[in-house]
Amino acid sequence: MTEGLDRLDIQILQALQENNQTTAQTLAERVPLSPSAILRRIRQYREDGVIAADVSVLAPATVGERISVLLMVQLERHSPTDVAQFRQHLCRSPHVQVCVEISGSYDISCIAIFRGMEEFNAFTDGEIASHPAVRRYEASFIKKRVKFTTAVPL
Repeated sequence: MTEGLDRLDIQILQALQENNQTTAQTLAERVPLSPSAILRRIRQYREDGVIAADVSVLAPATVGERISVLLMVQLERHSPTDVAQFRQHLCRSPHVQVCVEISGSYDISCIAIFRGMEEFNAFTDGEIASHPAVRRYEASFIKKRVKFTTAVPL
């Protein structure tokens, strides 16, 4: 069992991860609690930070053609300040969807999305390759999204 959550919490949270627009009434059909008790729990999840955000996930095909890229970045300098500054630099970009520090021969990995090659080239030339903390980077274009989820296994 997930620490601090009972089985009812887990049922509610799993349902909300599938669709956060599910009503308390509908949840009450799946979870043996009243709609008001479910709403109290959901309010508490938000206050406690268990639910970090309520967002709409767009279907990429409906908003125009985009290219997605997996960027692997190796840093030249590894001081905590340099790493933090470069990480913040990437996180400010609206193109970067995911940014993680990793182990291995690269230091940072990102998934970024662009309207086309021109926008990708402008980003990598202006934001990655020219940054003083970067030794080198590698880009792999995502051919097909096989699985995409924001759900956390509970």
